Amino acid sequence: MKRKLSALKFVRNNKKQVWVMMVAIALTFMTMYIINFLLLTTSESFKELFWEQPKKVAYVSLTPGTMGVDKEDYASGEEYNLAIDTARNKIIEDIKKHEGIVDATLTQTLSVGYQGIVGDVGYDFPLFSKEQIPEYVNHMEARLIEGRMPEGDGEILVDETILKNQKMKIGGYFNEQNFGQTFKVVGVLESEYLVCVGTPMGYTNSGWYIVVLCDEANSDMTKLLSDIGIIPTENDTIFDAPDWADMYRTMVTEQIDAALFVILVVVSIFLAISILVAYVSFMRSRVNEYCLYTSIGYGRKDVYGMIMREIFIIFGISIIIGAAIAVVVMICFGTFLLEPLGLIYKYFYPNHLLRILAAFAAIIGLLQIPVSVTIGNIKTIDMIEE
Repeated sequence: MKRKLSALKFVRNNKKQVWVMMVAIALTFMTMYIINFLLLTTSESFKELFWEQPKKVAYVSLTPGTMGVDKEDYASGEEYNLAIDTARNKIIEDIKKHEGIVDATLTQTLSVGYQGIVGDVGYDFPLFSKEQIPEYVNHMEARLIEGRMPEGDGEILVDETILKNQKMKIGGYFNEQNFGQTFKVVGVLESEYLVCVGTPMGYTNSGWYIVVLCDEANSDMTKLLSDIGIIPTENDTIFDAPDWADMYRTMVTEQIDAALFVILVVVSIFLAISILVAYVSFMRSRVNEYCLYTSIGYGRKDVYGMIMREIFIIFGISIIIGAAIAVVVMICFGTFLLEPLGLIYKYFYPNHLLRILAAFAAIIGLLQIPVSVTIGNIKTIDMIEE
C-alpha cells in the first residue's frame, strides 16, 4: 500500500521561502484584524450613547404650531408667549401622567463631545436645580465616585469616560473652548450611559428642551406624544431611542462596515496577487518532483492532495501566528491608547473574524487555478529526461 505523500517535506526543506510567505500571511491577517479592532472601537464606544442612554432620557422641543398656539390669535407678543408657556406646561403635565414616565422638566441643556478613533459625536445633557440632580443620577443608574454633588450655579458632574476622552479634570472648566470659564467640573460619575448633569449658570446653554425621564418601553417620544394628542412635525426636535438608534445604524455601523469591507477587499486583492505569484514560482520549480511522484505510482489526485495539504499547513500556521500577534497588539493598544482616551472596546468580533477567514478561503480557492493547471501538465519520468 502506497504511503501518503508528505506535505511537510516541502515545508521543512524550503524553510526560508515558506517562512517568508507565512510571515506575510500572518502580518496581513494581524493587520486586517487590528484595523477591524480599532475601527469597531468607535462602534463599541458610541453604542451606550446611541442605544442605551436614550432608553432612559429623551429631549423634546415643540414648535408653537405643534402645541396648538397660533401667533395670529394674540394681540401682543406677551400674550403669545404666555400662551406658549401655558400650552407647554399642559403638555409636560400630560407627559408626566403617561405610563412609564418618571419625570418631565423644561430646562436648559449643555452639549458635550465624545471622540472615537474615527469620528466624534456630540450630545446634550440637562442642567437641573441641585435638588433634582440626585433623582436624575439615580434614574440613570450612575454613582458619584470622585468629588461632590453640585451645590451652586454652573457646577457639572461628568462621566469618567467623557472626563478622560475630553481631557477634563475635577476643578477644571467644562468644555472651556466652547463655554469659557463658565461651568466647573466638581464630580465624576461612573455609569453605563455616559451620564453628565449639572446646574445652570445664567442663560449660557446649548438649548432648551423638555427633558423626559422614561423607561425603555416608553422611550419613543413620537408615540408618547401622539398618545396625549400631540402630533409632532418635521419642524419639531426630538432626540429619543428610535431617533438615536437610526443615527447609530446610518452614521456609525453602516459607514464603518462599508469602510472595513473596502479595506478587506483591497488588502485581499494585494495578498491574493502576492500569493499567486509565489505559488506559481514554487510549483514551476517543483515540476520534476511532481513528475517523479507520478512515475513511481502516485496519481495526480495524490499530488493534488499533497499540494493542498501544504497550502492548508502554511495558511493555518500563518493565521495562528497572526492571531497571536494580534492579541498582543490589541492588549497594548487597549492598555496604552484606548483606555486613556476613555474609549470602550472588546477583543473578539466573530462576524468580522469570519469575514477575514472567508477572504483567506477565497484566496485558497483562487490558488486552485495554478494548482489545477500544474496538475494537468504533470507527465512521467520522461519529462525529466527532456
